[in-house]
Amino acid sequence: NLWDQITDIVSFSGPAVGLWICGPLMSLIDTMVVGQGSSVELAALGPGTVLCDYTSYMFMFLSIATSNLVAVSLAKQDKNEVQHQISVLLFIGLACGILMLIFIKFYGCWALTAFTGAKNSEIIDAANAYVQIRGLAWPVWLVGWVAQSASLGMKDSMGPVAALAVASFINGIGDIVLCRFFSFGISGAAWATMVSQVVAAFLMIRTLNEKGYNGFAISFPTVNDFIQIYAIAAPAFIAIMSKTAFYAMLVFFATSMGTKKVAAHQVSRVT
Repeated sequence: NLWDQITDIVSFSGPAVGLWICGPLMSLIDTMVVGQGSSVELAALGPGTVLCDYTSYMFMFLSIATSNLVAVSLAKQDKNEVQHQISVLLFIGLACGILMLIFIKFYGCWALTAFTGAKNSEIIDAANAYVQIRGLAWPVWLVGWVAQSASLGMKDSMGPVAALAVASFINGIGDIVLCRFFSFGISGAAWATMVSQVVAAFLMIRTLNEKGYNGFAISFPTVNDFIQIYAIAAPAFIAIMSKTAFYAMLVFFATSMGTKKVAAHQVSRVT
């Protein structure tokens, strides 16, 4: 009946709200801790998070495709098809993550310089230290996204929320210990975030394994798999990229106004 449907919706969507809170919460913690140590490093978080967090929105198609394909396969009660969809998207996530790791390693500094301008060398150095550390998590991070979305496609929001809650706790403690007690600054914040993302990914995979699926199995996608993913994710991908480009441009223009204004923009962006 209607009441049962409402109860099901609330029991699923209630915890799922936490998925959208954890990300901004970790950014807020980073900003608070780094900002107390250095205005230059606080300003560097602006372009640094653009290259790490904003760029990650390019891969939201993984989440959209995974949750949709898993839900459809479950509706058919075909467990083998569910595993196939998960394995294919895990492969794509891993491949995209490795490509991003390589890009950040060899072209991260170039991208930051192009984004912030060569005159902001002090910001570029700090931002590059941040993105190089965060970049190590790209492969595991995107694999974790796929595992998280697979759980959501199975109408399980508690498992992913629990994983992200643990990750947020690790990030918060790591920020305080590395930045405040050991004075690692923006590099300490990057290490704390990177480790928390890796832990979250493995917890997501464990949740998937507990449901009887293999979160470590990967399969090379066929042409039909690519077509299926494109049909589902392309419209949302365009909308997300348009929004991401807008916010990235705000940071871009802020960087042309000086270190203090970039730092102020970073604080206002996460609060």
